[in-house]
Amino acid sequence: MNDVDVTVAQILHGLEVAHQVGLGPIKINMVVKKGVNEHEIVPMARHFKDTPFILRFIEYMDVGSSNGWSMDDVVPSRDVIARINAVMPLQTIDANYPGETAQRWRYRDNGNEVGVISSVTQAFCHDCTRARLSTEGSIYTCLFASQGHDLRSLLRGGSSDAEIASAIAAIWHLRGDRYSELRSQTQDQGLAAPAPRKVEMSYIGG
Repeated sequence: MNDVDVTVAQILHGLEVAHQVGLGPIKINMVVKKGVNEHEIVPMARHFKDTPFILRFIEYMDVGSSNGWSMDDVVPSRDVIARINAVMPLQTIDANYPGETAQRWRYRDNGNEVGVISSVTQAFCHDCTRARLSTEGSIYTCLFASQGHDLRSLLRGGSSDAEIASAIAAIWHLRGDRYSELRSQTQDQGLAAPAPRKVEMSYIGG
């Protein structure tokens, strides 16, 4: 699904070319939304199972403020894994590094990898190590942040690499983002989820 005139065949061809020229590992993300594309979970897994590509299923998230998100639209990752495991048996794999967002699995018959990102039902704010940089030069310490921190002025002002690194470290040291954990806590208690104004995914990327 995209907003431009690009066919599935073109996308698949592009993946093959990227692999042939040595790019990798190549990961393919599929956001699963209940009632929209959950019927494609097993077909997608089956399509990429015997390929060099790593398929990742992502829980539908309330990023930004414009996608009309509802918890009722979320397909938990545990259900995704259960569906795949029922027809193509899986076993767990350890994380590649501390703070990895994906839970990793491999197919028992060929060892190829598939994964899930459970940022709604199993929030991982406490060990997240990811930041995002907007096209306007602001660094965001969380996908659900409401505002970023200016780096463009340092870059254009002639700051050294060491000074920029120090500024980024200082920003990260003060990081207190835990929106997804708070959302999960309030839902468990039957309360309304926190609703700050959040930056849109289209602005800072995934």
